[in-house]
Amino acid sequence: MNVTAAGIALAVLAVALIGPVPAVLSRAQWTHREPRAALVCWQAIGLSGGLALLGATTAMALAPLGGDLRDALFAWIRNLATGDLTGGLGTWHQVLMVATIVVYLRLLGVLITTTRRTWILRRRHRDLVDLVADPWPTGRPGRGQVLNHPGAAAYCLPGRTPRVVVTTGALDLLDDAELGAVLEHEDAHIRERHDLVALPFAAWTRALPWFPGIRRARLAVDSLLEMVADDSAADRCDRNALASALARIATVGGAATPAGAIASTGGTMLARVRRLLDPPPRSRRLRVVLYATAVVLFALPALVLI
Repeated sequence: MNVTAAGIALAVLAVALIGPVPAVLSRAQWTHREPRAALVCWQAIGLSGGLALLGATTAMALAPLGGDLRDALFAWIRNLATGDLTGGLGTWHQVLMVATIVVYLRLLGVLITTTRRTWILRRRHRDLVDLVADPWPTGRPGRGQVLNHPGAAAYCLPGRTPRVVVTTGALDLLDDAELGAVLEHEDAHIRERHDLVALPFAAWTRALPWFPGIRRARLAVDSLLEMVADDSAADRCDRNALASALARIATVGGAATPAGAIASTGGTMLARVRRLLDPPPRSRRLRVVLYATAVVLFALPALVLI
Protein backbone atom coordinates (compact mmCIF):
# COMPACT_ATOMS: atom_id res chain seq x y z
CA MET A 1 0.00 0.00 0.00
CA ASN A 2 1.40 3.39 -0.94
CA VAL A 3 2.25 5.78 1.83
CA THR A 4 -0.66 8.19 1.22
CA ALA A 5 -3.28 5.44 1.26
CA ALA A 6 -1.66 3.91 4.33
CA GLY A 7 -1.79 7.26 6.11
CA ILE A 8 -5.49 7.69 5.36
CA ALA A 9 -6.32 4.12 6.42
CA LEU A 10 -4.36 4.45 9.66
CA ALA A 11 -5.96 7.82 10.40
CA VAL A 12 -9.43 6.31 10.02
CA LEU A 13 -8.42 3.41 12.27
CA ALA A 14 -6.94 5.74 14.89
CA VAL A 15 -10.04 7.96 14.97
CA ALA A 16 -12.28 4.91 15.35
CA LEU A 17 -10.21 3.35 18.14
CA ILE A 18 -9.79 6.59 20.08
CA GLY A 19 -13.36 7.85 19.64
CA PRO A 20 -16.46 5.76 18.90
CA VAL A 21 -15.10 2.30 19.72
CA PRO A 22 -14.26 3.14 23.38
CA ALA A 23 -17.56 5.01 23.71
CA VAL A 24 -19.55 1.95 22.60
CA LEU A 25 -17.47 -0.67 24.41
CA SER A 26 -17.39 1.22 27.72
CA ARG A 27 -21.21 1.12 27.84
CA ALA A 28 -21.54 -2.52 26.77
CA GLN A 29 -22.93 -4.67 29.57
CA TRP A 30 -21.97 -7.92 27.82
CA THR A 31 -18.33 -7.28 28.69
CA HIS A 32 -19.29 -8.13 32.30
CA ARG A 33 -19.94 -11.72 31.20
CA GLU A 34 -16.32 -12.23 30.13
CA PRO A 35 -14.23 -9.53 31.83
CA ARG A 36 -10.86 -11.21 31.15
CA ALA A 37 -11.49 -11.39 27.41
CA ALA A 38 -12.86 -7.84 27.45
CA LEU A 39 -9.63 -6.66 29.11
CA VAL A 40 -7.57 -8.21 26.31
CA CYS A 41 -9.79 -6.38 23.84
CA TRP A 42 -9.18 -3.08 25.61
CA GLN A 43 -5.43 -3.71 25.55
CA ALA A 44 -5.62 -4.39 21.82
CA ILE A 45 -7.61 -1.20 21.28
CA GLY A 46 -5.06 0.84 23.22
CA LEU A 47 -2.02 -0.59 21.46
CA SER A 48 -3.56 -0.58 17.99
CA GLY A 49 -4.95 2.92 18.45
CA GLY A 50 -1.56 4.27 19.51
CA LEU A 51 0.27 2.58 16.64
CA ALA A 52 -2.36 3.75 14.16
CA LEU A 53 -2.12 7.35 15.40
CA LEU A 54 1.66 7.46 15.15
CA GLY A 55 1.67 5.51 11.89
CA ALA A 56 -0.89 7.83 10.30
CA THR A 57 1.00 11.02 11.09
CA THR A 58 4.29 9.43 10.01
CA ALA A 59 2.82 8.28 6.70
CA MET A 60 1.24 11.67 5.99
CA ALA A 61 4.49 13.45 6.80
CA LEU A 62 6.47 11.18 4.44
CA ALA A 63 3.87 11.19 1.63
CA PRO A 64 5.97 13.41 -0.72
CA LEU A 65 8.70 10.75 -0.81
CA GLY A 66 6.32 8.23 -2.42
CA GLY A 67 6.41 4.43 -2.39
CA ASP A 68 5.22 2.48 0.62
CA LEU A 69 5.88 3.63 4.18
CA ARG A 70 9.07 1.59 4.55
CA ASP A 71 10.56 3.00 1.34
CA ALA A 72 9.54 6.53 2.30
CA LEU A 73 11.04 6.17 5.78
CA PHE A 74 14.35 4.86 4.42
CA ALA A 75 14.42 7.68 1.85
CA TRP A 76 13.89 10.26 4.60
CA ILE A 77 16.71 8.74 6.69
CA ARG A 78 19.05 8.67 3.66
CA ASN A 79 18.29 12.33 2.94
CA LEU A 80 19.13 13.28 6.51
CA ALA A 81 22.32 11.19 6.41
CA THR A 82 23.51 12.99 3.29
CA GLY A 83 23.15 16.38 4.97
CA ASP A 84 19.67 17.37 3.78
CA LEU A 85 18.22 18.63 7.06
CA THR A 86 14.75 18.85 5.52
CA GLY A 87 14.81 15.13 4.80
CA GLY A 88 13.44 15.91 1.36
CA LEU A 89 10.20 17.24 2.85
CA GLY A 90 8.41 20.54 2.49
CA THR A 91 7.71 22.84 5.42
CA TRP A 92 4.27 21.44 6.25
CA HIS A 93 5.46 17.85 6.13
CA GLN A 94 8.51 18.70 8.25
CA VAL A 95 6.22 20.20 10.90
CA LEU A 96 4.05 17.08 10.83
CA MET A 97 7.09 14.83 11.20
CA VAL A 98 8.40 16.84 14.15
CA ALA A 99 4.94 16.72 15.76
CA THR A 100 4.89 12.93 15.34
CA ILE A 101 8.27 12.58 17.03
CA VAL A 102 7.14 14.89 19.85
CA VAL A 103 3.97 12.83 20.44
CA TYR A 104 5.97 9.60 20.41
CA LEU A 105 8.50 10.99 22.92
CA ARG A 106 5.68 12.33 25.10
CA LEU A 107 3.94 8.95 25.21
CA LEU A 108 7.19 7.19 26.04
CA GLY A 109 8.19 9.82 28.60
CA VAL A 110 4.83 9.80 30.37
CA LEU A 111 4.86 6.00 30.52
CA ILE A 112 8.31 6.08 32.13
CA THR A 113 7.44 8.87 34.59
CA THR A 114 4.09 7.29 35.50
CA THR A 115 5.78 3.95 36.14
CA ARG A 116 8.48 5.59 38.26
CA ARG A 117 6.02 7.76 40.19
CA THR A 118 3.75 4.79 40.93
CA TRP A 119 6.72 2.69 42.04
CA ILE A 120 7.96 5.46 44.36
CA LEU A 121 4.51 6.02 45.90
CA ARG A 122 4.04 2.32 46.55
CA ARG A 123 7.50 1.94 48.04
CA ARG A 124 6.94 4.90 50.37
CA HIS A 125 3.56 3.60 51.45
CA ARG A 126 4.97 0.10 52.01
CA ASP A 127 7.69 1.58 54.20
CA LEU A 128 5.09 3.59 56.13
CA VAL A 129 2.82 0.58 56.57
CA ASP A 130 5.73 -1.54 57.80
CA LEU A 131 6.52 1.18 60.33
CA VAL A 132 3.07 1.85 61.80
CA ALA A 133 1.02 -1.30 61.10
CA ASP A 134 -0.23 -3.51 63.90
CA PRO A 135 0.08 -7.31 63.77
CA TRP A 136 -2.75 -9.34 62.31
CA PRO A 137 -5.32 -10.11 65.04
CA THR A 138 -5.25 -13.62 66.46
CA GLY A 139 -8.30 -15.65 65.53
CA ARG A 140 -9.19 -13.72 62.38
CA PRO A 141 -8.77 -15.54 59.04
CA GLY A 142 -6.15 -14.58 56.49
CA ARG A 143 -3.10 -12.41 56.77
CA GLY A 144 -2.16 -8.82 56.19
CA GLN A 145 -1.13 -5.64 57.93
CA VAL A 146 -3.51 -3.64 60.07
CA LEU A 147 -3.75 0.14 60.08
CA ASN A 148 -5.45 1.80 63.02
CA HIS A 149 -8.10 3.82 61.21
CA PRO A 150 -11.87 4.06 61.86
CA GLY A 151 -12.71 4.05 58.15
CA ALA A 152 -13.34 0.67 56.53
CA ALA A 153 -10.85 -0.14 53.78
CA ALA A 154 -8.84 -3.01 52.36
CA TYR A 155 -6.28 -2.59 49.62
CA CYS A 156 -3.10 -4.08 48.24
CA LEU A 157 0.26 -2.60 47.33
CA PRO A 158 1.49 -4.69 44.38
CA GLY A 159 5.10 -5.27 43.48
CA ARG A 160 7.95 -7.65 44.21
CA THR A 161 7.20 -7.40 47.93
CA PRO A 162 3.42 -6.90 47.99
CA ARG A 163 1.34 -5.94 50.99
CA VAL A 164 -2.32 -6.40 51.85
CA VAL A 165 -3.55 -3.66 54.18
CA VAL A 166 -6.77 -3.72 56.19
CA THR A 167 -7.98 -0.97 58.51
CA THR A 168 -9.31 -1.61 62.00
CA GLY A 169 -12.59 -0.15 60.77
CA ALA A 170 -12.87 -2.96 58.20
CA LEU A 171 -11.90 -5.61 60.77
CA ASP A 172 -14.65 -4.37 63.10
CA LEU A 173 -17.21 -4.18 60.30
CA LEU A 174 -16.70 -7.52 58.53
CA ASP A 175 -17.32 -11.02 59.81
CA ASP A 176 -14.82 -13.80 59.16
CA ALA A 177 -16.38 -14.96 55.88
CA GLU A 178 -16.56 -11.42 54.52
CA LEU A 179 -13.01 -10.63 55.60
CA GLY A 180 -11.70 -13.81 53.99
CA ALA A 181 -13.48 -12.96 50.73
CA VAL A 182 -12.02 -9.44 50.67
CA LEU A 183 -8.52 -10.82 51.27
CA GLU A 184 -8.98 -13.30 48.41
CA HIS A 185 -9.96 -10.37 46.19
CA GLU A 186 -6.80 -8.47 47.07
CA ASP A 187 -4.65 -11.57 46.62
CA ALA A 188 -6.08 -11.91 43.10
CA HIS A 189 -4.93 -8.38 42.26
CA ILE A 190 -1.44 -9.22 43.49
CA ARG A 191 -1.21 -12.68 41.96
CA GLU A 192 -2.40 -11.60 38.51
CA ARG A 193 -0.45 -8.30 38.52
CA HIS A 194 -3.44 -6.16 37.65
CA ASP A 195 -1.32 -3.10 38.37
CA LEU A 196 0.69 -3.79 35.20
CA VAL A 197 -2.51 -4.00 33.14
CA ALA A 198 -3.79 -0.67 34.47
CA LEU A 199 -0.49 1.22 34.20
CA PRO A 200 -0.44 1.89 30.40
CA PHE A 201 -4.00 3.22 30.51
CA ALA A 202 -3.09 5.57 33.36
CA ALA A 203 -0.11 6.78 31.34
CA TRP A 204 -2.23 7.29 28.21
CA THR A 205 -4.73 9.33 30.23
CA ARG A 206 -1.96 11.58 31.54
CA ALA A 207 -0.32 11.94 28.13
CA LEU A 208 -3.48 12.64 26.11
CA PRO A 209 -6.10 13.87 28.60
CA TRP A 210 -8.14 15.70 25.97
CA PHE A 211 -9.35 12.46 24.34
CA PRO A 212 -12.56 11.30 26.09
CA GLY A 213 -12.15 7.82 24.61
CA ILE A 214 -8.90 7.34 26.52
CA ARG A 215 -10.55 8.36 29.79
CA ARG A 216 -13.41 5.95 29.10
CA ALA A 217 -10.91 3.18 28.42
CA ARG A 218 -9.17 3.72 31.75
CA LEU A 219 -12.43 3.69 33.72
CA ALA A 220 -13.64 0.58 31.90
CA VAL A 221 -10.35 -1.24 32.48
CA ASP A 222 -10.37 -0.35 36.19
CA SER A 223 -13.91 -1.70 36.51
CA LEU A 224 -13.14 -4.91 34.59
CA LEU A 225 -10.04 -5.55 36.70
CA GLU A 226 -12.20 -5.43 39.80
CA MET A 227 -14.63 -7.90 38.23
CA VAL A 228 -11.77 -10.25 37.34
CA ALA A 229 -10.56 -10.10 40.94
CA ASP A 230 -14.14 -10.70 42.12
CA ASP A 231 -14.35 -13.81 39.93
CA SER A 232 -11.04 -15.12 41.23
CA ALA A 233 -12.16 -14.57 44.82
CA ALA A 234 -15.57 -16.14 44.14
CA ASP A 235 -13.83 -19.29 42.87
CA ARG A 236 -12.09 -19.64 46.25
CA CYS A 237 -14.74 -18.46 48.70
CA ASP A 238 -18.43 -17.60 49.10
CA ARG A 239 -19.38 -15.01 46.46
CA ASN A 240 -22.29 -13.84 48.64
CA ALA A 241 -19.85 -13.06 51.43
CA LEU A 242 -17.78 -10.92 49.06
CA ALA A 243 -20.89 -9.10 47.82
CA SER A 244 -21.96 -8.47 51.41
CA ALA A 245 -18.50 -7.16 52.34
CA LEU A 246 -18.38 -4.77 49.39
CA ALA A 247 -21.88 -3.50 50.08
CA ARG A 248 -21.17 -2.96 53.78
CA ILE A 249 -17.92 -1.07 53.15
CA ALA A 250 -19.61 1.09 50.51
CA THR A 251 -22.59 1.78 52.80
CA VAL A 252 -20.53 3.02 55.74
CA GLY A 253 -18.15 4.97 53.50
CA GLY A 254 -14.70 3.45 53.34
CA ALA A 255 -11.42 5.18 54.02
CA ALA A 256 -9.62 6.78 51.09
CA THR A 257 -7.26 4.49 49.20
CA PRO A 258 -3.69 5.84 48.87
CA ALA A 259 -2.21 6.58 45.47
CA GLY A 260 -0.66 3.53 43.85
CA ALA A 261 -2.83 1.05 45.75
CA ILE A 262 -5.63 -1.16 44.43
CA ALA A 263 -8.71 -1.21 46.65
CA SER A 264 -11.33 -3.91 47.00
CA THR A 265 -14.01 -1.23 46.61
CA GLY A 266 -12.76 0.11 43.28
CA GLY A 267 -14.75 0.06 40.06
CA THR A 268 -18.53 0.41 39.76
CA MET A 269 -19.64 -0.90 43.14
CA LEU A 270 -23.34 -1.42 42.48
CA ALA A 271 -22.69 -3.31 39.24
CA ARG A 272 -20.12 -5.51 40.98
CA VAL A 273 -22.44 -6.40 43.86
CA ARG A 274 -25.28 -7.21 41.48
CA ARG A 275 -22.95 -9.30 39.36
CA LEU A 276 -21.79 -11.29 42.39
CA LEU A 277 -25.33 -11.91 43.63
CA ASP A 278 -26.69 -12.77 40.17
CA PRO A 279 -23.73 -13.98 38.06
CA PRO A 280 -24.23 -13.46 34.32
CA PRO A 281 -24.02 -16.64 32.22
CA ARG A 282 -20.57 -17.33 30.80
CA SER A 283 -20.35 -17.52 27.02
CA ARG A 284 -17.64 -19.48 25.26
CA ARG A 285 -18.74 -17.97 21.93
CA LEU A 286 -18.43 -14.43 23.28
CA ARG A 287 -15.01 -15.26 24.72
CA VAL A 288 -13.80 -16.59 21.36
CA VAL A 289 -15.18 -13.54 19.53
CA LEU A 290 -13.47 -11.13 21.94
CA TYR A 291 -10.09 -12.87 21.71
CA ALA A 292 -10.35 -13.08 17.92
CA THR A 293 -11.24 -9.38 17.77
CA ALA A 294 -8.20 -8.59 19.91
CA VAL A 295 -5.92 -10.53 17.55
CA VAL A 296 -7.33 -8.65 14.54
CA LEU A 297 -6.89 -5.31 16.30
CA PHE A 298 -3.30 -6.13 17.22
CA ALA A 299 -2.57 -6.99 13.57
CA LEU A 300 -4.47 -4.21 11.78
CA PRO A 301 -1.80 -1.47 11.83
CA ALA A 302 0.84 -3.89 10.51
CA LEU A 303 -1.52 -5.19 7.81
CA VAL A 304 -2.21 -1.64 6.61
CA LEU A 305 1.50 -0.97 6.26
CA ILE A 306 2.28 -4.10 4.25
